[in-house]
Amino acid sequence: MDLTTRCPQCGTAFEASLADLQLRKGYIRCVQCAHIFDGYAEVVSGPGPAQAGPDVPRVERRSPPPPEPRIERRAVPAPVPPEPDFSTGPEPDIFDPAADEPQVFRSSRAAPEPMPGPGPFRVEPQIGPEDRPAPFVVEGRPGYRGQGGTAAPLLPADEGPPWWDGPARLAARLLLLVLLLLLAAQLVYVYRAQLAQAAPSLRPWLQRACVPLRCQVPYARDLAQITITGSALKIQEPPPEDRRQSPPEAGQESQRFVLQATLRNQSAQAQEWPTIVLDLKDAAGTLLVRRNLSPADYLGAEAASHPFAAGGEVLVQVPLTLSGMRINGYQLELFYP
Repeated sequence: MDLTTRCPQCGTAFEASLADLQLRKGYIRCVQCAHIFDGYAEVVSGPGPAQAGPDVPRVERRSPPPPEPRIERRAVPAPVPPEPDFSTGPEPDIFDPAADEPQVFRSSRAAPEPMPGPGPFRVEPQIGPEDRPAPFVVEGRPGYRGQGGTAAPLLPADEGPPWWDGPARLAARLLLLVLLLLLAAQLVYVYRAQLAQAAPSLRPWLQRACVPLRCQVPYARDLAQITITGSALKIQEPPPEDRRQSPPEAGQESQRFVLQATLRNQSAQAQEWPTIVLDLKDAAGTLLVRRNLSPADYLGAEAASHPFAAGGEVLVQVPLTLSGMRINGYQLELFYP
């Protein structure tokens, strides 16, 4: 089926097949001015007086033109002209170290005229690769130590380390070992109590080591684990014979008391004995006397030399004598000096 369409550019009307329009999605090229337009939009009912030209041309089916070959442009290096050869035989070695001036060889060909300049034409000597001196390579020697710096690789190869290098190294290592041992011993001395508490089996060794140093290995001091479960301050009457021998004077009447207290160690390890603080007060609560009772005061020297066993309980009794005062109450506290 053919349709008549009109070019909107030049007004030329021509026929186009429906298959061609469907193949090109409706776009078609004008046969007169080569303008591309939508053939469906410009369809006319039939040829009339508005058509240009005597006959309506028919659109021929043409296959799309093949793609043009791509031409790559590459730069071609210009040919290098050969250098002129002025010699008739093999090229001689023109470099002579012993000569002061370079040698000039004559040829049968006419020599080129000298270039204008301040002086005569002079042929510069050429040095080949075989005539160049070998490069100076500096290589370090890993086996040589003690000197350092950039001058160490420049020393003669046959020169080794000095004779005192080996003994000096050995002495430095021994000195380092001695310093490490001294540091470890100092740490053990400072933290001997912590080491004995963390490892109880080390306590005998630490105590033996402290004998020449006149030091002690203290036990734990956890005051929160030591409590006073009970206490009492009782009046103690003097015996009748003491009353007859020393009758009390006016205003100097003395009283005897006995302080009883029960101490308990609730910790799982042995601890040091604490110091007991005794405060005696009157009826108004005013502090009259304060006394610190050391472990030797309420236990004795022999018992105080041993630690407070873990989970142990002890009853202490301390006799007290007061003169010229009346007490009405007391208070006990524990502390570590």
